[in-house]
Amino acid sequence: MSADDLVSRPARGGIAILVVYFLRNDDDLPILALHLDRIAAHTRVPFTVYGAANRVTPAARRMLHARSWLRLCEIEPTGLRGSREHGYYLDALAALAAADGVDRLITLDVDSFPISDDWIETIVGASESGVAGILRVENGDTALPHPSCVMVEAEFFDRYRPSFSPDSDFSPEFRRFLRSTGQAGDTGLGLAYTLWAQKLPWGRLLRSNAVELHPIIAGIYADSVFHLAGVASGTIFRRDLRASRVHRLTSPLERLPLTGSAGKVKTAVLTGLRGRATRAIVERNRNVYATVRTRLLADSTALFAELRGHVAAVRDPRDAPAPETQR
Repeated sequence: MSADDLVSRPARGGIAILVVYFLRNDDDLPILALHLDRIAAHTRVPFTVYGAANRVTPAARRMLHARSWLRLCEIEPTGLRGSREHGYYLDALAALAAADGVDRLITLDVDSFPISDDWIETIVGASESGVAGILRVENGDTALPHPSCVMVEAEFFDRYRPSFSPDSDFSPEFRRFLRSTGQAGDTGLGLAYTLWAQKLPWGRLLRSNAVELHPIIAGIYADSVFHLAGVASGTIFRRDLRASRVHRLTSPLERLPLTGSAGKVKTAVLTGLRGRATRAIVERNRNVYATVRTRLLADSTALFAELRGHVAAVRDPRDAPAPETQR
C-alpha cells in the first residue's frame, strides 16, 4: 500500500504530521527529499502532512507540491525568527489540523523523519496523558517535548490548546516552572509548561543510539525516529556552552539586563572573550555535520544500521588465525 492510498484530504481522523519547512537555498533539497521519502515509506496509517513553507526556495516548493499527501497551508507570514518563528507556524498548523478533525498531531522537523515502519505505534505506545515526544537529555532538556518529534492526541489538544511558542507569559507561575525544571527556552516550551502546570506525565522518547558520531547530531530516538540536527550553519548547542569554560565563566555577564550603549559594550566584551572558543565549537560541529550529511545522502540505510548497532563487526584480517599448514 502506498502513501497515496493512506492519505485523506482534508484529514478526517488519522494522523496530521505538522512540519515547518525552512530552506534558504537548494543545497538542502536532498535532505528534504529524504525526509519526504522516509515519511511516505514508513507511515502505515492514514495521514496528511500539514506544511508551512513561507520561507523556502521555488524548487523546494515544487518538491512539496508534488506530494499528494502533503497540504501546503497558507499562513500569514511573521517577522519572528528562530524558535519563535517555528512555534508561530506550528501553532497555526496545529489549529488547522485540529479543525479538520484528526485523531493525533505529530510534529517533525525538516531534518527529522521515521526510520521504522512501526514508528507511529511506538510513539502512541509511549504516550502518557495523550502526549509523547523526544526529550533531548543530551542537550540539557529536562521538561521539553522537542518538536523534532512530538505526538499530541486530539483530545489533549482540544482540552488544553497548548502552544509551541518558546516565550514565557511572564506570570509568577511560568517563572516558577522555569526555575523548578531548569528548562531552557526552545520551541515547545508552551507545551512543556502546560504539562507541568496540569501535573501531567508525558511519554519521553530518549536517544537510543548504539553508536555515537556526535553528542547531538545524528540522533535516533526510541529506535524509530532520526534527527540530523545542526542543519543550520554554525550551530552551537547548549551542551557546547556548558562544556566551554569561558562561556561558563562569562555567563553572569551575559545575564546582565543591559540595553543601549551599555548593551553594545556587553556584546563586544562577550564576543572578544568568547571568540576563539566559539569559533572552535562552530568549526568542530560543522565538520561533524558535513561528514554525517555526506554519509546520510550516500547511503542512509547503512548509516541508520550503524547508529542502531545493527552492523556486524568487521574483523581486521591481520587478527585472523593463520591457516593450518598442510601435512
